[in-house]
Amino acid sequence: QAPLQTHVAMLALNHFQENLGRTPNIGCLQDSEEMLKIAVSISETLESNPQVNGETVRWLSRTAQGFLAPLAAAMGGVASQEVLKAVTGKFSPLQQWLYIDMLDIVTPLEKMDSEEFLPRGDRYDALRACIGDSLCQKLHDLNVFLVGCGAIGCEMLKNFALLGVGTGQDKGLVTITDPDLIEKSNLNRQFLFRPHHIQKPKSYTAAEATLTINPCLKIDSYINKVCPATENTYSDEFYTKQDVIVTALDNVEARRYIDSRCVANLRPLIDSGTMGTKGHTEVVVPHLTESYNSHRDPPEEEIPFCTLKSFPAAIEHTIQWARDKFESSFSHKPALFNKFWQTYPSAEEVLQRIKSGESLEGCFHVIKTLSRRPRSWTQCVELARVKFEKYFSHKALQLLHSFPLDTRLKDGSLFWQSPKRPPFPVKFEFSDPLHFGFLLSAAKLFATVYCVPFTEKDLSEETLLKIISAMKVPEFRPSNKIVQTDESARKPDHIPVSSEDERNAVFQLEKSIMSNEALESDLQMKPISFEKDDDSNGHIDFITAASNLRAKMYNIEPADRFKTKRIAGKIIPAIATATAAVSGLVALELIKVVGGYPADAYKNCFLNLAIPIMVFTETAEVRRTEIRNGISFTIWDRWTVYGKEDFTLLDFINAVREKYGIEPTMVVQGVKMLYVPVMPGHIKRLKLTMQKLVKPSADKKYVDLTVSFAPETDGEEDLPGPPVRYYFVQEDN
Repeated sequence: QAPLQTHVAMLALNHFQENLGRTPNIGCLQDSEEMLKIAVSISETLESNPQVNGETVRWLSRTAQGFLAPLAAAMGGVASQEVLKAVTGKFSPLQQWLYIDMLDIVTPLEKMDSEEFLPRGDRYDALRACIGDSLCQKLHDLNVFLVGCGAIGCEMLKNFALLGVGTGQDKGLVTITDPDLIEKSNLNRQFLFRPHHIQKPKSYTAAEATLTINPCLKIDSYINKVCPATENTYSDEFYTKQDVIVTALDNVEARRYIDSRCVANLRPLIDSGTMGTKGHTEVVVPHLTESYNSHRDPPEEEIPFCTLKSFPAAIEHTIQWARDKFESSFSHKPALFNKFWQTYPSAEEVLQRIKSGESLEGCFHVIKTLSRRPRSWTQCVELARVKFEKYFSHKALQLLHSFPLDTRLKDGSLFWQSPKRPPFPVKFEFSDPLHFGFLLSAAKLFATVYCVPFTEKDLSEETLLKIISAMKVPEFRPSNKIVQTDESARKPDHIPVSSEDERNAVFQLEKSIMSNEALESDLQMKPISFEKDDDSNGHIDFITAASNLRAKMYNIEPADRFKTKRIAGKIIPAIATATAAVSGLVALELIKVVGGYPADAYKNCFLNLAIPIMVFTETAEVRRTEIRNGISFTIWDRWTVYGKEDFTLLDFINAVREKYGIEPTMVVQGVKMLYVPVMPGHIKRLKLTMQKLVKPSADKKYVDLTVSFAPETDGEEDLPGPPVRYYFVQEDN
């Protein structure tokens, strides 16, 4: 009945407008009654004779002269997708009426005085007609933290500007952050940016563009990532100043971290995301709903290790292999190299320790890297050429040595049958652009991590040809190493080192020291962090060339640079229609959060504009965990204990028992166990002060601890408790 009732109300509004040449006046009872009569007469003409919903008609009459920008954005996203369907013939078109109502927003406003909705002669009159002046003022005075200025972030800022968020005279501020720079590929869906903004910070540019929409907006912009490393910037004090946090990210770990900060500081969070034509919104409200971290998406299906290493069957496999090679060669190994030499500052000390029989973790691989370290551009090019031979020729020859083409399994079937593809060695051809591309990009990356300078002349074809023509490429020597064929096997964490390898390490290190090639400058590398959006850094060039060479080796259809970048960079496809719809729905939930609406008013949404489908669900009610004897807690509860300078761990445990009626049996700070009775020496800690146990920094006012309690029955697990915030001194209030 509800859709038909909405349809009848809309038809009544159309008839009213046609008959009187205007829309109903705001709060006019006479116009409302006239519209209701029209609705009743229309209902009688319809076959199903639907019952007229008087409340819907009256609210439609009251808000007919209003305009709710976020609702227009949501409906505009849907309508735009329908236009695209008509133009492209792609996806299923909508063959019926579609209504999106926000009665959840207006119904709680019924008891407000009618003057609340009357115009004041400013830009917010149309908004005021829908939600009233009091709620408008709350939006103006709002402090909101927006994380991410990508596609959804840009649309959110437009909604903020039209709603007047953060425009209050004395209160209100929009804080935004995004560490990324604007790329050309962003311009087709991040509509606050223009071509002349390319390579400028997203947050600063978005802030500037938003002010052209609403100059009264107060906005602070930053270029920080939001992660544990930025806790000094985005401290608990920062979060407590925010009324709402809105995330517009595709990084799941970052979203989980932000959610944890919102829960810790009792702040509402509105999360959203899109993937192509799909989108979702989720509202997290303190004490009313579950949090983002309360549920987990199923883990992504990983490509089996043996498939990546030896038996790729699709271009996605070769791209992931190339991405792994990039991480291993230019990020992971250099980082381990630096960490090792930070622990053991001199090569002479390491040599002495090895000779004395001491086992140093990672020692063999570090010494191997040191002994083979390129020290000139020529050596970087030679190393790249050797890697070409190893990856794309020797690897194929080794596999065919281990499993000749006529190899059969125990059941008599051929080993090399679908999905396994036999590899064929690739012969290096300098004139082949793919081969040259790998050589050049690999040499540049090796030069970067090994801190070897190079010039533009060094990058010329003439220079590279001269270098590789003069070098001797190692010949293939078959090995008897076992090739992993089990798809359930995982990549080993540590590769065992033989005694012969250890002896070689000693010899290589002695040689490096004698040759003055183990100096302080030699014990440093420059790890590279993968960055997909900077075309000048050669990261995607290397991965594209390496992936397509491996694909050629296995007779797999190659991928162009754009597809490789999308897969290697895990770029989530975005379309402007979905981002507009999602951001509009987020802004509508924001209005409810600001208005302090009850739990049943909030709605999460999942949509797919291709089908099209929009599903609204009520938010999940927060779960309550029982400890015992009627004592319980939710994720939003935090117990507090105020101490003093000589407050001991025993005082803390007694304070929890006296205040909350249950005695902790275990106290943990992060991953550090402060008190576990069964651990040796922990009973003695009861007499130590909390200051000595926790060792807070000078400016630290409190610490968040985790406590648990003894089970009612022996043998069962300890009962979990809520976080306990321990203040080192009693606060004034």
